[in-house]
Amino acid sequence: MIRKKIKYFLILTIIVQTSCRTTKDVTMFQDLNNSEFLFQKLDEPDEYIIRPFDNLYLTVLTLDPDVNKLYNPTLAGSGYNSATEQMYGSPSSQYINGYRVSAEGMINLPIIGDIKVLGMTLEEAEQTVKLKAEEYLQEPTVRVKLLNFRINVLGEVSRPGFFYNYEGNLNIAEAIGAAGGVTKFADLKNVIVNRQVSGATVSHKINLTNNNMNQSEVFFLQPNDLVYIPPTKLKMRSENESSYALVLSTISTLLIILTLIK
Repeated sequence: MIRKKIKYFLILTIIVQTSCRTTKDVTMFQDLNNSEFLFQKLDEPDEYIIRPFDNLYLTVLTLDPDVNKLYNPTLAGSGYNSATEQMYGSPSSQYINGYRVSAEGMINLPIIGDIKVLGMTLEEAEQTVKLKAEEYLQEPTVRVKLLNFRINVLGEVSRPGFFYNYEGNLNIAEAIGAAGGVTKFADLKNVIVNRQVSGATVSHKINLTNNNMNQSEVFFLQPNDLVYIPPTKLKMRSENESSYALVLSTISTLLIILTLIK
């Protein structure tokens, strides 16, 4: 009887120890057949709408070198590239040197004064600033870029943390790539994206194993989105694996001892 229990126990131990995930559990784009190609046109990401407390990079260039130095401090140094790196090369320097949108949606430029940019796209803001600048300057050229396109990626990725984007748009696959990819414990079917909408946090769930994930409204990320890759139940079992192994080993030893004594 005891030997039969030992046999069953050893079989159960082997099943527990060898239970593991397959590559399918951590693979994106799973619903493609081997000979099938997916031709699907991605929707264009929505143009970003300027919000209160955004931080903008703004340049105003004219035919007057002195005016250019007033609006573009990077032109005042000995080298444009080094000055740009110094003023905008880190999040802290971007925060200090960017044009911060006030709670009322205004930015303030030397001589020109306050300009409302709230609710505009970056292109619309460029045109608005240019029209205002033309009242004071001759033939100004204006560029407006977003400095605070920051994404927070947490959970089962290799390098969790904040990541900055300067390309104008970023999708969730690119954000995970920036974080070093997912770990073997990632639950790709239940990825959470938290987004700030009208002062509230809205949570969205997206299945990254599905080819239609690009149809999700959160496939293209927005500044300050939080992407969370949850762990599977396997992670807890893996973390306790050594403890389980010790317990199983102890029980096995005791059963063997009992068998020998009998």
